[in-house]
Amino acid sequence: MVASVSIMAQKVQTVDTDGNPVSYASISNADNGNIIGTTDLQGVLPDVGGVRSIAITHVAFKPQVVKVSELPADGRVTLTESDFDLPEITVEPKEYIYVQTYYRMFFMEDDTLFYYRAGLTDNEYNIPKKKLSASTRNFSRSGMGGFVRWLLDAIIGSKADQHSELSIENIAFNTSKSGLSLRPETDSRQAVLYGDSLVGFMVDDVQDHQRRISIDDRIFVRLYWNDRQSEKKQKKRAEREAKRKNVVSTRYLVYAMDDDHQCGISDFISSQIHDDYDQFSERHQKDIHNRLWIEVFTTDRAYCTRDELKARKRENKLKLNFESILEFERQHQIPPAPANTIEALRKIVED
Repeated sequence: MVASVSIMAQKVQTVDTDGNPVSYASISNADNGNIIGTTDLQGVLPDVGGVRSIAITHVAFKPQVVKVSELPADGRVTLTESDFDLPEITVEPKEYIYVQTYYRMFFMEDDTLFYYRAGLTDNEYNIPKKKLSASTRNFSRSGMGGFVRWLLDAIIGSKADQHSELSIENIAFNTSKSGLSLRPETDSRQAVLYGDSLVGFMVDDVQDHQRRISIDDRIFVRLYWNDRQSEKKQKKRAEREAKRKNVVSTRYLVYAMDDDHQCGISDFISSQIHDDYDQFSERHQKDIHNRLWIEVFTTDRAYCTRDELKARKRENKLKLNFESILEFERQHQIPPAPANTIEALRKIVED
């Protein structure tokens, strides 16, 4: 009987203080920092793998450590909204909106840190012309170094930079162009649909003046491109996807929301993107679990004239290196990255 109990799966479900599921929380082994998995769209991770305690992290909520033996029968864990918040802003009749975003990106092979990148992006929005432009500076390291790092900078790094650039469509949550629609579920939560398929949720947290959007990109992207690509391209895409197993692809966005439930370009708070999959590695001659995640945070914002915009960008210059990035995160109350990831990065930098 003891043996059978010990191998029972222990489910975890993450919820917010209103009981809404918190999608895409990262669950790791609190003893060694190794990632166990990510909760799904309904906030559920079916099994934590027999560990003693778990660490839960999320871009919109405070980190939390929980002993598995103290979990309730339904595995429910209530998360508290993060202390991280937007810098104050004064709405003024000026030509530009300036938003500085900070991002960090990790790429893991199994539990080994393979590639790391962090950067600062100056987003400037020309209000009269409705034009958004951005420029990014970054710091990166790779466990393989040299040519491999250059290649990853060129392929993955450029995508990470783009995710740190604000999108007008995302901020407005433009459902007409993406083919998405909303269906009310409760007073605070709406289902996000593509056709008749559930692809996410939008939660309006009135108390904390936040709008939080979770999207299952694995489902949404497949449906979106099936409507828009030729049969030949769909077949090639299916062949690529067939090489990957246990695919998880998620996106989570957080905005400040005013009393009229409106979000503007200056109201972006944070976002996270997680991509997980297993794929056979010729180098290792076995299946390797690949994990890529990107987290983005707003660290400065203001309405500006052209001259004020230039001055703001000059003031926000930062020499990007390992120590300055950690200090920047502390100063801006950005939730820390997993401890084992930071230690692995420290070793790469020292090597």
